[in-house]
Amino acid sequence: MNEFALYFHYPFCLNRCYYCNFTSSVLDESVAERYRQTLIKELLLRSDEPPWKDGTIRSIYIGGGTPSLMPAEYVNKLLLLIRDCFNYPPDIEVTIEANPGAIDAESLSAFHEAGINRISIGAQSLIENELRQLSRIHTSKDIHAAVLAARQAGIYNISLDLMYGFTGQSVNSFTESLNRALELDIKHLSTYALSIEGSTEKLSPPQNSSQPTPDPDLAADQYDALCSIMKKAGFDHYELTNFALSGFQSHHNWTYWRSIPYLGLGVSAHSFDGKNRSWNIPIIDEYNERLERDALPQETVEILSMENVQTEQVYLGLRTSDGLTMTEFEHIINPRELAEMVDSGFLIVSDGTILVPEERWLLLDDIVLKLLSKCDKIA
Repeated sequence: MNEFALYFHYPFCLNRCYYCNFTSSVLDESVAERYRQTLIKELLLRSDEPPWKDGTIRSIYIGGGTPSLMPAEYVNKLLLLIRDCFNYPPDIEVTIEANPGAIDAESLSAFHEAGINRISIGAQSLIENELRQLSRIHTSKDIHAAVLAARQAGIYNISLDLMYGFTGQSVNSFTESLNRALELDIKHLSTYALSIEGSTEKLSPPQNSSQPTPDPDLAADQYDALCSIMKKAGFDHYELTNFALSGFQSHHNWTYWRSIPYLGLGVSAHSFDGKNRSWNIPIIDEYNERLERDALPQETVEILSMENVQTEQVYLGLRTSDGLTMTEFEHIINPRELAEMVDSGFLIVSDGTILVPEERWLLLDDIVLKLLSKCDKIA
């Protein structure tokens, strides 16, 4: 069966956070309306080409940006079109991202009626001064209100995002955010260490010393506290940065971590068909113009070798609690390095599966480099 996940990128926000490295723009409703129409056009064009044609959807994720700003009737139209274009199993996971302060109870009820059954709320912190440092426009009260409104709308699969590792935050303040988040009876938590990369630096005025910057030592201490608190709360640490109660792991993210095909629609969205990776142009106006000419907005197609694919599978597999199946990858793994890292506690081999212990996950990049070092190239 030709199964794949479907991702939509909605790049508009009420304001642009200085550290954001995603393609996003401050909301201009006329630009957004044009974009919503071209997004539908891309869906229709891509649904008629292999390997997506006649495929079965595994999960749907509407990300951004702030897609909760989309009109509810548009979300309904989008999900109805997906049903027309692809095989749409009942009870699949359909997620929308939302920012507190950019969502209301009426919209949430309409989203749920349209088919949204999971929400990912970008809280980032539940400490007021940290929210101001991160240039967020919401308050901790808004976070509480968003969670309550989602639950009242019938969306019980609720995930929060929290950020850590920035100056001005402490281990204690981060653990306070965690504990406040857990009091909201969430089912899933995604965590991110602050990272300022490339073009995002220009959004943070260098003369403003109060802006939070990454602190790797702080992040490591906070990560240790994070793992401990979430374990005590009964959450499964099922991936490097993600925690879930039993049965609430993100189906969509598992698609990426297991190298299952996915189709990304929208500006800058990435796709993977099982062999090749492609991504769309990152400029909203150019994306719109191409689709208005009935031209696909792809910027680049990367043809992956078997070595590329399997190297990525090693990295992605080892960042999950499921790990890797030994027999599947032993031909590219350095046996000497594997034995040494098992002896030193950096890896575990159990029942034919290779795992990275939770306390070593922050060293994942180095572990993978060693594990794949000095191996014969895959034919």
